[in-house]
Order: sequence, then structure tokens, then C-alpha cells
Amino acid sequence: MEGAVFMVVPVQNNDGSPLSPCHPARARILLKQEKATLVTVYPFVIRLTFQVENPAFPPSRITMDEGKTVGLGVVKETGVANVAVCKVEMKTRGEEISGNLEARKALRGARRKHRNRQKDHEGQVKIQYRHGQEYPPSIRADVDAKVNAVRRLMKMYPVTEIVLEPVKLDIFGTINPGAQGTDYQTGPGRGIEAGSSNEKRRLAILKRDGYRCLCCGHSVTDETARIHHFVQRKDGGSKRYDIQGTLCETCHTSVSTGDLALAFDLDSYPSIRAVGRSMHGRFLLERELGKLGVPVTIRYGYETKALRDTFGLSKSHANDAVAAGCNPDKPLVDEATAYRVKLHARHGGRKLFDANPGVGKYRSDARCQPGVDQSRMGVDEHDQAENKKNRSYRRHVRNRYYKLLRNTGRFNGDLLPGKRGLNEVFTANRAILLTKDGPVLVKNQQIGQWKYNGSWPARNKVIERYDLVRTSKGDIGIVTSIMSNCTVKVEFTKKRAGRKANFSMYKPDTLTILQKTSSQTWVIL
Repeated sequence: MEGAVFMVVPVQNNDGSPLSPCHPARARILLKQEKATLVTVYPFVIRLTFQVENPAFPPSRITMDEGKTVGLGVVKETGVANVAVCKVEMKTRGEEISGNLEARKALRGARRKHRNRQKDHEGQVKIQYRHGQEYPPSIRADVDAKVNAVRRLMKMYPVTEIVLEPVKLDIFGTINPGAQGTDYQTGPGRGIEAGSSNEKRRLAILKRDGYRCLCCGHSVTDETARIHHFVQRKDGGSKRYDIQGTLCETCHTSVSTGDLALAFDLDSYPSIRAVGRSMHGRFLLERELGKLGVPVTIRYGYETKALRDTFGLSKSHANDAVAAGCNPDKPLVDEATAYRVKLHARHGGRKLFDANPGVGKYRSDARCQPGVDQSRMGVDEHDQAENKKNRSYRRHVRNRYYKLLRNTGRFNGDLLPGKRGLNEVFTANRAILLTKDGPVLVKNQQIGQWKYNGSWPARNKVIERYDLVRTSKGDIGIVTSIMSNCTVKVEFTKKRAGRKANFSMYKPDTLTILQKTSSQTWVIL
């Protein structure tokens, strides 16, 4: 690859089983003599065109430094040294998925509440959850991403062992320094009776603060007290006792409006969300790794730190992973190619509820027709009886306008609500086909076709979301968006000198596909 530096190149046997990696010069010779074919570009892997019988290779270990940012390493142990052949760093999407689920929950709850008001009864807002699931979707997504990365490494290198450094942290001790003994059984809410957990938490915070405002010191009561979150959710806040405090009504209003600023140190409120998520999915991860057919060894942080100091490695997730897989009695030789893995959403461009640009225009145009009583066209969410009385009139006005459009041949039924293909144009499963007549916007075969009536082309003829491409100037990036005018948004893997934005828009015929889309994109650091 132009501009890419590989220390070693993974090699697969003719049947797809991994062999010992080779030097890049040898890989070039094998490719030139047609004794090997290219499997993937990033990571750069070749496959032999002949079968090597009874291959011999030194034992290799895949090591994982668990956390929100995952470090992976591949270390082979020869007779004289530990040889690091690969380093990988990857950020998981669990917190993003969790946030999306919360947003969907709030949006659906608001919609159900609005629908209940329209029906003239309060009703109960019910959110359906997936019952029977052992772990929530965000935790399972994190574990699946880590296991998939290990599977890919096992296809590249002959692995004989997996070494895992799990996250194990005393969360209560981190939040409450100096806690010991029975402190772990006696929380702030001990002995407080309340009708709900939220009310119990509120009373516990008031009791802890002595029913006084932490800002001005004035006394407060249950009615006048306000519980303030010093660390908001967007900054990693939660319902923890230590990041909430008592304020009086005046101070709380001043803080909310920005007239009063509370000075506090964010470092004094360490975020435990990422640690908690990793610890939540720890046993699921160990179980899934155990299904790969390779023995799994657990190694803890203090052991990794001692090994990292022994080999003189700097602190990083990838170096921690490499150190965890080394034999301390042998020196370390670093021949690793460093990769960064970017994870993609399976439906990356799909919104919770895609808006239909046609409905709004049709309804506004219908409302502007002559002879329309504007007082009966508005919708007041607080007066459901009036809305119900005028609902048939609004429907009559729209149907009269649609009839006019049909008579003049300007009516598009696809823009009306309830159509199955209403929002398919805006989904993420789109692609651009380069034809002799120019680029054509097509859709994924599993959903159907749009603006293209031919048979579905080969994937190497189509530019899709998350494809790894190279521009005419040699810059490498990932396709993140495909516009309806057949232009492509490319986000570059490395920041370009002299450019403020790390993305640009390109015509598809100026791009070269390096790697087809997948759930993980591997790029060289």
C-alpha cells in the first residue's frame, strides 16, 4: 500500500488457516509471482495459492486490555524473545447506544402521551422492553465488538492463547474514599422510609446536608429544598449521591438561569459509567471468548503494570495489551503494526423517526387555498374537544386540494402518510453505482431498488457507506454519507495539514475503493 508502513504481513494458508507472518518484501515477491492473493487491504493480509502441509509456528497470544477504549495486541513467543506483531486500539459504542435508547424511550413516551390527550383520556404511557434478555443491548454491543475484533485477529495470526485483563475496580471506594468495613453495607439512605427510591434519595441528600443550602447556608424544608445535579448527565452525571446537593429555591433558580455559577472541581467527581459498563459485561465477555476454542487466561492490572515497567513501554491501551501477553523472562521486540478500529452503526444514517418533506408542504399548501377557514385549521394541544370538532374539516380541506392536484397531474401519492416506502430514500442502506451514463443512486438489495431497474451489481462496482476509499490526491478516508445528488462525504483517517475540517465532498468517479464496508474499519495509526 502506498504510504503505509507494515512491519510484518499476516499470511493465510490456502484453506484460510493462519500462518506465521512474513516480511513485507517477501509478501511483495509472493504477490508478484502469483503465489499469493490479497485478502484485505486494511489490515493487509495475503493468502497463499498453494497449501502448506503441517505448518509449524511459535505460540502466539492475543491480549486484551478491557475498558471503554479497548487495547488489543498479538505477541508471539520465540525461543529467545517476545515479538509484538500487532497493536490495536478501539473505542466501543455502548454509551452511544445507551443514549440512543434513552432518546427513543423519551420520544415514544411523549408521542404516546400526546396521543392519549387527543383521545380525551390520560391513559398510561407504556414502554415495551425486551424481556428475558440477560444483558441490555448496549452491553451486548460492546462485547460483540470486542469478540469480533478478536475473531479477525485469529484469522490473521496463529493464536494459541487469549490473555484478558478485565476491569475490576472498587466503585464504592472510588466514590467514597476511606470507606471500609461496614461502610459498604450502610449507605446514605439507610434507615430512611419513603414511598419511592427517588424520594428516599432526596431525603438522604437533605439529611446529609443538614437541611441547609450548600450555597448560601440558609435553612430549607422538604417543600422549599431543591436537589441540584452538580455534574449533568451530558458530562457523565447520574443519580449518585455524591454529585447531588441541596440548594434553596433562590440559589437553584440563579444557577439554572446562569446568574450564579458554582465553582467545583470536576475531577473530584470521577465518572464511573465506563468502568461500570465494562464490569457489567465482564462475565459475558469471558464466556464469549471461551467459545472461540482457545484457552483464556486472566491477568490483572498490577501484573500488567509490572510487565510494562519491565519492558519500558509507555502508558497506552495497546502497550498494556502487549505487555500482558509477554513472558517476563524474555526481552520484547516490537515489530507491531498499529491499527485504530472505527466501529460503525449497522443502520448509521437511520433516525428514530425520519421526517417526510412532502407532507408538510402538501398540508401548508392546502391550508393556503382560497375559502379556507383558518380558525378551524389550527391544532391546539390543550383543547382536545375543539380539535376533534374541526378534524373532519381539516381532512376535507386536504382532500379537496389533493383532488385538484390529481386533476392537474401533480399529485404524488408517495408523499402521503402511511406509505411503506415513505422514508426509504433517506435510509443509510444506499449506494452509488458508476455506469457509463454517470453515477446512479441505488439501494441495498435487501430493501429494494430506487432509481435503478437493472440487476444488482457486484459490490466492487458500488460505493457504499463506510467504504474505505482513496482520493485522487492519495488521501484515505471513510465514506460517511451519500447525498441524493450522488456526491459522497468522506471523513479522512488522518488530519490533513492546513485543513480545518477533516472531511470533504467528492464526486464518486474521483474515488478508488480500497476496502468494502463492514461493521469495523481498520486504519493504520
